[in-house]
Amino acid sequence: MLNNPSDSSNSYAIPFDKCTNDEKSLNPNGTLLLEANANRSYAVFVNNSNIDITLILAESAKAVNNKGIIIKPRGGSYEINQNNLYTGKISAIAASTCKLSFVECSY
Repeated sequence: MLNNPSDSSNSYAIPFDKCTNDEKSLNPNGTLLLEANANRSYAVFVNNSNIDITLILAESAKAVNNKGIIIKPRGGSYEINQNNLYTGKISAIAASTCKLSFVECSY
């Protein structure tokens, strides 16, 4: 679900005018999903595989299975929005080869 919460101090939705939809294959060595993006205003990651995926808020070299944000299989998701905005590199790792779908939006 796309979540574009309003900024309570200004009472308007946080805008973004560009969204990228993608899917990447993950492996046990870690995979970079998104480069750092100072203009990121939203991102969502959805695990449609059959195994846990670990999301890492860092470069792929720092990816360790089960040491980050665990996204459960068959539709588990993690969302970055204005309430938990992170604009740095984002990577993921899984115990075996699988795919992760995601959307990144920026202004």
